[in-house]
Amino acid sequence: MAQLDFYANSSDIIEVIDYMFELSPMRLFEAYSHTDHDIREFKSSSDILMSSHIEDNHGGIFVRGWWESVTSTPFVKTFKLSPNIGKYRQSLEGVGTFQLIQGRPHDLVENALSLSRFTHWDERGARQGAHFSEGDINEVNWNEFKSLSGKLHRHLRNKMFHAKLFKRPILKGAYSELKNGGKLFGQPGVYCLGSVEIES
Repeated sequence: MAQLDFYANSSDIIEVIDYMFELSPMRLFEAYSHTDHDIREFKSSSDILMSSHIEDNHGGIFVRGWWESVTSTPFVKTFKLSPNIGKYRQSLEGVGTFQLIQGRPHDLVENALSLSRFTHWDERGARQGAHFSEGDINEVNWNEFKSLSGKLHRHLRNKMFHAKLFKRPILKGAYSELKNGGKLFGQPGVYCLGSVEIES
């Protein structure tokens, strides 16, 4: 599993999503639909901002998607719910998809901002996962996936970061909140702008 952890507020995540659309043609969806609603697709970051997505996710962004040059076989999975909750929900699934989830202030840890995370399967991990078919795994252009993911990693680490906490990039908006008295949650503690662990 390929993974990049970083600190970001909503404006940072929107900038990350804009860059991902610029990298290569991309399809982007909410990770999970509303109860008893079909899953929503976002054609741009503006679609996210004009929807109720951030409010629905308690102030954060939680999306899944794929670059069209990487795969063409992701699918929407519909699963039943307990009758007291609703009839169904949908989620985006597939070995060639990525997930982007925005960290939010942790109300149990001094309201410190949690890590945001970009993740996806790599080929080795996918082949070890028993729930993927050989056909689905072989359909993914793993070299292209690695290339696009690497470009995103380098962009965040080299272009978008303003500081680092334990080598994890702190993006512009999150850093601005730090300067205004905000805090970051990172094992094993909570950190503020004067913390020696934060590197400029």
